[in-house]
Amino acid sequence: MLFWFALVGLWKLIPWLILAVIVTSIISLFLDHFVWVAIIVGALAFFYVVGSREEKKEQSSGIIDGEFEEIKK
Repeated sequence: MLFWFALVGLWKLIPWLILAVIVTSIISLFLDHFVWVAIIVGALAFFYVVGSREEKKEQSSGIIDGEFEEIKK
């Protein structure tokens, strides 16, 4: 009789266990991809800022390819 009650209780528990596995898998998949997307977007933003600062430095100086040029005002 105890075996029967355990089997019936487990039978009612199985759908909830399957649902828990599906939900936690989706959450972990989302978090894993979210971390990679955040790292890539952060790196792209960092390199964009560094690149724009380098362009401003090149434009403000009169040096092109290591040669000095006269700045016309």
